Amino acid sequence: MILALDTSQSFGSIALQERQSLVYSAYFDIRITHSETLMPTIDEAFRLCGYRPNDLSGIVLSIGPGSFTGLRIGLSTAKGMAFALDIPVFTFDSLILGASSLIGFERDIFVSLDARMKELYIAKYSPDLTELSAPKAVSPQDLLDYDLKDCIITGSGAKLMKPVMEEAGITLNYADEAMFFPKAEHLLWLYNNKDTKEHKGIALMDLAPLYIRESTAQIRARQKKK
Repeated sequence: MILALDTSQSFGSIALQERQSLVYSAYFDIRITHSETLMPTIDEAFRLCGYRPNDLSGIVLSIGPGSFTGLRIGLSTAKGMAFALDIPVFTFDSLILGASSLIGFERDIFVSLDARMKELYIAKYSPDLTELSAPKAVSPQDLLDYDLKDCIITGSGAKLMKPVMEEAGITLNYADEAMFFPKAEHLLWLYNNKDTKEHKGIALMDLAPLYIRESTAQIRARQKKK
């Protein structure tokens, strides 16, 4: 059995699969912090599905970019469980996770995630999820210089992009809002279909969040010193 965890956004989700079949998927309550809901949600999934932690053979994790606190909680939970159960951990960044909901569309996929502080995390993928541009942080105004007319746009940052683009007279193709937010079950699709280092996993000492820029707290602290 494989457990998937995503705590990269302002909410979280988990999923379980058995023999490549999805058996459980759930979101966390966005009004409560990840630290208070992640393990109870995992425990509830095991209980409802009749599994025990010892039934796990691996964990798939979203490592960011995204919520700094959420990423740390997800990573520490995955590390703790993997160490205790002696199972591997596999990782994907949250931008390809966002793109995975649109697999099968015959357009390039442009993922835009709300990075706070008036910035976006962005990346571009082909229809088969080949990375066309590496993840980075930009402002919504920076995207006026990008040619996105042949892309389908998705992610929590799409709502920040849209008014900037419309004000400039640029019309883009946006995915349905229901697809803007990642699901842990899509991590399972990535695990089943993308290269995961021959399913050997990543050494626990090498597991680290993907931070593209400083946290909001770090930026504000630096600004106060000026």
